[in-house]
Amino acid sequence: MVSENNKRIAKNTLLLYVRTLFSQLLALYTSRKILEIIGIEDFGIYNVVGGVTGLLTFLNGSMAVATQRFLTIELGKNDLKAYNKVFCMAYIIHIALAFVILIIAETIGLWFVNHCLNIPSERMVAANWIYQTSIIIMMLSIIQTPYIASLTAHEHMGVYAYVGMGESILRLAVVFLLLIATYDKLIVYGFMLLTIQLIAAMVYRGYCIKHFSECKYKWTWNKKLFHSLLGFTSWNLFGTIAWVLKDQGNNMLMNIFGNPLINAARGVSYQVSNAVQNLVNGFSTAVNPQLTKNYASDNQEELHKLMMLSSKLSFFLLLFLALPIIIEISYILDLWLVEVPTYSTLFTRIILVEALCATFGGPMITSLLATGHIKWYQIVVGSVMLLNVPISYLLLYIGFPIESPLIVSLIITSLSFMLRLWFCKHQLALSIRTYLSSVIVPAFTVAILSSFLPIFTASLMNEGSFRLFITTIISTISVSFCTYYIGLSRKERLLVQNIIGKRLKKSIQ
Repeated sequence: MVSENNKRIAKNTLLLYVRTLFSQLLALYTSRKILEIIGIEDFGIYNVVGGVTGLLTFLNGSMAVATQRFLTIELGKNDLKAYNKVFCMAYIIHIALAFVILIIAETIGLWFVNHCLNIPSERMVAANWIYQTSIIIMMLSIIQTPYIASLTAHEHMGVYAYVGMGESILRLAVVFLLLIATYDKLIVYGFMLLTIQLIAAMVYRGYCIKHFSECKYKWTWNKKLFHSLLGFTSWNLFGTIAWVLKDQGNNMLMNIFGNPLINAARGVSYQVSNAVQNLVNGFSTAVNPQLTKNYASDNQEELHKLMMLSSKLSFFLLLFLALPIIIEISYILDLWLVEVPTYSTLFTRIILVEALCATFGGPMITSLLATGHIKWYQIVVGSVMLLNVPISYLLLYIGFPIESPLIVSLIITSLSFMLRLWFCKHQLALSIRTYLSSVIVPAFTVAILSSFLPIFTASLMNEGSFRLFITTIISTISVSFCTYYIGLSRKERLLVQNIIGKRLKKSIQ
């Protein structure tokens, strides 16, 4: 059974990796062209206005986690009748939620865009059109949440991969359409993204209805289930608000104390970071259902093993990609963009370091949410994360540099990890000493040792394509060597050897 689960995780990871690699390669090109076509200022406007609707999705983010957790638990118990009840109740709640957020967006959110954001007066009309298309995109995303959760719970990652690649191709088509568009290109861009989101939502819905009988909607009302979903959501909501404010709140602050050009730099930095993180997130997406199912089946030993192994491997996978980018980001941005927004290099390095620290928390969050006992976890961790905005505001107000919110976010992320580890000890009986010795010590040892050689090599050469090539090669070898001999235990090395051996045998045959 464990072997089958490992095979499923490996297969789904590969599918999602191919999806993400394909999507991100196209995204790097399309985002470069979009920035070139609409300009840095409009790109910054799109990021900050879209951030307002992103701020409003805290309700859906919390409900989406609840839906994923309850569906996966029922699937882990192999109770399809109960699964259908959860699905139908979640669908009703998400429709209601979409309309609640619509009302908030068209009142408080609309006022905030027009009276609080730092947007040039001549671009306010375009900003409002972008805001309206972002609202509809947000509503579509909310309504399709139960279907995405069902795909993940069933571990059918193939359709998720194919739809993602299809979206990337359509975004590439958007670039060519914008080149010939005669109307305001920022407004046209917003409507094109809305069309892509609508197509993706229809595909996800159609696939789930066709392949999963338990995803066919029928009116149902279960008061106990309703209260269970909302009870879980209410406590998770606090943590979700804190998480959204940490990211989008900083985005707003950097606009208020800066200008759209600062938001453009932040947007570029997050695109680079997301491109790297998304290549690793496929592994996390494939592992998460198994973490929840292990808890549902009361398999604590396997839960601990998988939690620690996935935390460590997520860190190594991200380090493998992030290290050469952190070293060579200045030249990479010059190659990628026609005009590089100021601060992009600094922002990207800070965000990538935070992403590396955050990789440890992902499996912990999934495992803690699986327990359903999240009240004090969300109160404690959420309260720490909420400190991000007031501390950042204070620092910017008294004259600290514009990158201060990103540094504060990095520190808050590290503190949140330590708190999650404490909760894992008390709710999941995870040994902190074992986790630190098996995950944190080898991870940071690998990160430090593998960085010396590529950084030293880069310091001896002039910036350019040759240095980028050499640094990337040395970094790849260095991280691979340190990960294999220092980061992995003897059993983990044997597992890697067996997997590679089987793959080579199949390729020869």
